Amino acid sequence: MLLRVARICGVALLFVLAVVTIVLWRDPQLRHELWADWSYDIGEPDKSVPAAPLSKNGLATRFAVIGDFGTGDEEAQRTAEVMARLDARRDFDAVIMLGDNVYPNGDPELVDEVVLEPLEDTLDDDTKLLAALGNHDVRDGNGDGQVEALGLPGRWYATDFDQVLVITLDSTMADNSDQRTFLETTLAGSDARWKVAMMHHPPYSSGYHGSDDATRSAFVDLFERYGVDLVLAGHDHDYQRSEPIGSITYVVSGASAKKRPAHRASFTEVAWSTFHLVDLAVYSNRLEGRAIDHEGRVFDQFILRN
Repeated sequence: MLLRVARICGVALLFVLAVVTIVLWRDPQLRHELWADWSYDIGEPDKSVPAAPLSKNGLATRFAVIGDFGTGDEEAQRTAEVMARLDARRDFDAVIMLGDNVYPNGDPELVDEVVLEPLEDTLDDDTKLLAALGNHDVRDGNGDGQVEALGLPGRWYATDFDQVLVITLDSTMADNSDQRTFLETTLAGSDARWKVAMMHHPPYSSGYHGSDDATRSAFVDLFERYGVDLVLAGHDHDYQRSEPIGSITYVVSGASAKKRPAHRASFTEVAWSTFHLVDLAVYSNRLEGRAIDHEGRVFDQFILRN
């Protein structure tokens, strides 16, 4: 009798484990939440090297990437200073801002003080400003006013550079059907060698806020269908780089002015909590990213090829 009961319990346990495995396999967000609950806080990088000058051989386009910059405080200013020093070696073609450009509520009247003046040593006639809106930017109905103050073409738009298409999305309106149509039309009509998408809320994140269901549901299938290479997001105040997910690398860069402890998830390749910017260089045969801290040191580097 006891043997029979043990067998029944064993079969039941195997059934439960099978169900749990299937559920977790189908729901990456749930996998992330469980993993994040069990993982420990991650702080500063344990290794870094001085940022050497980039190779100019075949260098077509260069971007400075910052997220959650809009505090106007000392840490934001230090990020701007590191950017300016890097820009002096070889101009950035654009500064990419990943949202929460103006804390606490996106006030357009603070754009000069919090964004344009701190970045004035980098932004010039040869350097464009590409900015996505974050949750803080659209508070009190300030989203459209900030778009105008920053001189942006809209809340979502595409910018062509030599060999690379950068698509800026408004993740605060991820379920907007017009935005999805714009994204699909733009990707389908592009023959750019490299395709980069930028937004505030990350489709994949192991940080404090975690992966954003709305952006993943609205955008990721189109990213995968039309060959997006890199997705940039902020919102979580740390640095993360994913393993390739459906051939796409996801980078979270939300610690240019604020930071929180980082965590890992099943899809995490790198995660650190440190103030930083990302130096993104597009060459004829590769896309190279370097995460650079306030000391001007590289603590993560990645190369994409297609």
